[in-house]
Amino acid sequence: MPDDQRIIALRSALAREAEAPQRAAHGSEAEAPRQGAHGSEAEAARQAAHEQAAHEREAEAPQQAAHGREAEAPQDIPPRGWKDVLKRSWAAVSENNIFLASGGVSYAVVVALFPALAALVAIYGLVMDPQQIAAQVNGLSGILPEETRQMLSQELNQLVSASNSTLGISAVAGVSLALWSASRGTSGMMSALNMAYEEKERRGFFKFNTVAVALTIGLLIAGIVVIALIAGLPGVVVFLGLGGVEKWAALLVQWPVLMVLMAVVLAVLYRYGPDREEPQWRWISPGAVAATLLWIVASVAFTVYVTSFSNYNKTYGSLGGGIMLLTWLYISAFAVLFGAVVNAQAEQQTRKDTTTGPPLPMGQRGAYAADRLGRGEDGG
Repeated sequence: MPDDQRIIALRSALAREAEAPQRAAHGSEAEAPRQGAHGSEAEAARQAAHEQAAHEREAEAPQQAAHGREAEAPQDIPPRGWKDVLKRSWAAVSENNIFLASGGVSYAVVVALFPALAALVAIYGLVMDPQQIAAQVNGLSGILPEETRQMLSQELNQLVSASNSTLGISAVAGVSLALWSASRGTSGMMSALNMAYEEKERRGFFKFNTVAVALTIGLLIAGIVVIALIAGLPGVVVFLGLGGVEKWAALLVQWPVLMVLMAVVLAVLYRYGPDREEPQWRWISPGAVAATLLWIVASVAFTVYVTSFSNYNKTYGSLGGGIMLLTWLYISAFAVLFGAVVNAQAEQQTRKDTTTGPPLPMGQRGAYAADRLGRGEDGG
């Protein structure tokens, strides 16, 4: 290439290099307004979306308040909210196989029933006359079918006849074995409560069985209180010299007291039975009350049915009494589990933390029912 052409090409390259920063500056200046315009539009869209969401929350607030979504306690849930709770409870009975679980619990309780009676007679005989136990079973004639009552009374009479009120090594060993056998029924109920609360069992063997034995002892103590109340109240009436209306009023008081005692026992079972973060006492009271009322009504209805419309002995022969006992235990187990389902669904009706300890956000409370909001007519 001639020297003149090389000089011209070199000058052109230098000129382009000198113009490049200037062109870049003009391009950035031209692009900046466009980017600023797009950024402003995006920010305006985000602001509009936030405002729309806030308006939607404000519009939904009265409806959700009418369904108890911010309830601090069960009594704060309005009737619409309880309608949601009951609808979800009935659906959960089917979804969580509560009927099937009730059958499993009733079988476990039948296996554990007679060891539990033996433990009850042994413990009761240490402080009171064990002869009272069999006699006071007659006080349950309005709730238990006649054949079932006779079966329990016969078994209790045999246990009382063979009982020994002395606290020897053999007696302690016998009571311990009876407690362990009786706790198998309680452990079956604990597993079923996990199903009702939609929890998985994560406790180890030692902790699980320790809780089962402790709850069994609590149930036996409650049984002793019931027997003492039924056996002792008539004596108190005679001692005070009450008669007429006063006498009957005093004797009728025992049934409300027994209902309250049963509700307390169920509340303890609901709090410590399932494997979850313990619920607050006020959030297990609805299920305890519902289960108590359902159990009484269903037991009386079953007794009336057996007495008036059915004869199990004709159908099942010598197994009639056992079949009636198993059926009554099935009804009782279902009532207890249905109460647990009601508690679980009541917890899902509110956003508030229903567990013990400091309030935590949903997802960190350690309980399925407390960590989720159940669906309702408010769209929650």
